Amino acid sequence: MKKIDLVTGFLGSGKTTFIKEYAEYLVRCGERVAIIVNDYGAINVDRLLLGASLGESCHLEMVIGGDKDCARRRLKTKLIAMAMQNYSRIIIEPSGIFDVDDFLDMLYEEPLDRFFEMGSIIAIVEAGIDTGMSEAARYMLISEVSKAGTIVLSKVDDDTISESVIDYINRGLEDYKCSRRFEDLYVWRQGMITDEDFKRISCSRYASAEMISNPESEKSFDSLFFFHVETDIDKLEETISGIFQDSEAGNVVRLKGFINSPDGWLEVNATKQGISIESISEGQELFIIIGEGLNEEKLGKHWKSYRNGL
Repeated sequence: MKKIDLVTGFLGSGKTTFIKEYAEYLVRCGERVAIIVNDYGAINVDRLLLGASLGESCHLEMVIGGDKDCARRRLKTKLIAMAMQNYSRIIIEPSGIFDVDDFLDMLYEEPLDRFFEMGSIIAIVEAGIDTGMSEAARYMLISEVSKAGTIVLSKVDDDTISESVIDYINRGLEDYKCSRRFEDLYVWRQGMITDEDFKRISCSRYASAEMISNPESEKSFDSLFFFHVETDIDKLEETISGIFQDSEAGNVVRLKGFINSPDGWLEVNATKQGISIESISEGQELFIIIGEGLNEEKLGKHWKSYRNGL
């Protein structure tokens, strides 16, 4: 049986970066690794980022976004096709808006149950978590961590912050009538996970904890695409900060994408908690904005110009 690991985490938590390190560990262990990525929307930025980082050490596939039922069928079809290939470990990176129970149900369906078994569910939670997030966002976060074998705390500046995150998670579990509670998290600093720690994480399995279901939460989120954006590069961080602060544009949760500067491609990855702008060897002229109640016209005014199609 081939093992599937599911790496969950709310928007901007650091799933793609963690998967890069985790996949490299599995390859070192002699595993033949395939990664399936599914972004929240029809264009997959995370696949491009992983491809640039991992090269040919892992096989990468993507599931094009769409409505929930369509994405589920596509993922199932992709897994059936991959079952015929000689991979020993498959890592799935779903979008930040994702129903873990729905995935587990699918894995027990024919013919997937003959090919695959669940490995571990690893939930990535940002240390600077937005405790003022909407109820829909809070539900998605709690539903993901409730099933995790390990919660990995990302973007850590201070070890003591993990206690406040644990309290926030446990209060959410209580509010959604889940009996599970966490006493500790794995504190992850990029590039500093030992192989022994990776081994424990990879064997942590998952939980079958029950909680109040609220499937409508997933429908609260939407994504907008802005192609060939023109803006002042030297004011890019200021512009992005303005997008998050613009209440008339909606509740923006995540912004990510690429822009071509005079010095080459820049990768932009932003949440309300912080903005990262880094050089990258290749990119695609687009930004994806994910959130609730998004207003394309208001958001578009933050750019000098853009296209809303390829």
